[in-house]
Amino acid sequence: MASIVHNFTNRGDAFLLYHAIVAVRNTMQSWAQKKGWLIPILLCLSLAANILGLILPFLELDKAFSDKIIYSLPHSVHLMWESKLYIISILILSFSIIFPFVKLFSLFAAWFLPWKSTTRATFLHWIELLGKWSYMDIFVVILLLALTNNQTMISSKIHSGVYFFIGAITLSMFVSQMVLGMARKIVVEEHGKQVYPPKKRWMLFDQLYLGWTVPLLVIVSAAALVESIHATFLQISQFFLVSRSYSIFDIIELLQTNKHWILLIVIVGTIIAIPLIRLAFLLVVWIIPMQVSTHIRARQILEGLSRWSMLDVFGIALFLIASEGKDLVNTKVQPGLYIVVIAIALSYILGFVAVALHKVMIKLATSQP
Repeated sequence: MASIVHNFTNRGDAFLLYHAIVAVRNTMQSWAQKKGWLIPILLCLSLAANILGLILPFLELDKAFSDKIIYSLPHSVHLMWESKLYIISILILSFSIIFPFVKLFSLFAAWFLPWKSTTRATFLHWIELLGKWSYMDIFVVILLLALTNNQTMISSKIHSGVYFFIGAITLSMFVSQMVLGMARKIVVEEHGKQVYPPKKRWMLFDQLYLGWTVPLLVIVSAAALVESIHATFLQISQFFLVSRSYSIFDIIELLQTNKHWILLIVIVGTIIAIPLIRLAFLLVVWIIPMQVSTHIRARQILEGLSRWSMLDVFGIALFLIASEGKDLVNTKVQPGLYIVVIAIALSYILGFVAVALHKVMIKLATSQP
């Protein structure tokens, strides 16, 4: 590379210099070789499912004294805007319509175009962080199904567009995690693997005077998560509608009773199962001595689990329904909503503290002989 730069600089040909530098950058497609077409095929499947999720019927609402309306996802955004539900319409437009396509085309670009490996890995990391927020509209649908269940004056029904949309977002999240993992491998191959001392580090005590805070936060966060599942957060408060109170557990029972199996898997998996697995895994990592390289691999696993932990996404959907959904179903906030907020806050605090202490540990490990 140095000789290429020297020769082109002597000739003063900046254009050729740029193309020479780009030429030595490998695309992810060429790096993956024969297996390199699997990712584009999966991305195309996700793109097709996303398009079908937009054009097929999404949700049906039937209100007394009004015509039955079958919504597609873009149609629902338009009607919400006309109903002055501005925040809901903007967020759904941003994360459920625009961002999924931005993400897919970004993954295509990262796969086929030559990038600087570190820039590509950083870019994919941020794209991956935002991916789960596309599930917000799914949680809005789940909440609307719950609030309109067994009511005489209003009812709702989901259509095939919901399932295509879930499939598209889920597949794109899996693919982006795969691509991010490959991008990180390319960085290691190009820059060399960081060598750490073989000594095992015990995150609980080893030179980390605040190490005990993480297990404590794990226990408190787990307790708050379990409590948030049973805490009643909304109550229907509207004339002519049956007044019911709802918790996450009540919604799970409702989905099971009505045999909405895919929605049931989404809410149980992303709000209960994966968050609890994340907490358990973090506790194990913190109390068992491991080599630094093992800690780094464990942190990457925890990052992946965090991206599938969606109590925060559910919380935003819940806030939107409680604050702006009164034109559909008038609800009253219950004390359990604050427990959900506390569980979300503890999850973020735990993540921040764990990442900060982990960085301190790596810094100490690399500075010691």
